[in-house]
Amino acid sequence: MKTFALAAISAACLLQSAARADDKIDLAGKYTLVAGKKNGADVDETAKKATYTATEDKFTISGGDVKFVMKYRLDTAVTPATIDMEIVEGPDGTKGSKALGIVELKDGTLKLAYSVEKDKRAKDFEGKSGYYFELKKEKAK
Repeated sequence: MKTFALAAISAACLLQSAARADDKIDLAGKYTLVAGKKNGADVDETAKKATYTATEDKFTISGGDVKFVMKYRLDTAVTPATIDMEIVEGPDGTKGSKALGIVELKDGTLKLAYSVEKDKRAKDFEGKSGYYFELKKEKAK
């Protein structure tokens, strides 16, 4: 469940970074998890099967009986953009959990890397330590 929560936070971060004014991309929509790492290991099947949905300021991840809603704040003045996330709705014990990360958007692919360690931000998109997620925006039907 913790991995699922982190996946949710990651996806939220990616979406906001893509919202940079210079990107001129509408982030609202559904996303599919392409790849993910947790401390160097592949994420579990629950994260792979989850539904990822974004709005202007929140990201929702739903899978099975679990749902996470995260608010996020982006700093696009640096490259890669940084993202600060906080779970505002989720299973017992997850509300208020925070993560610091980096995000990148390129050709419809969102990359997010983050750490849940206090005051520690991910430095790369490798996923050897902390979390890394790659999501692809689904085309409108």
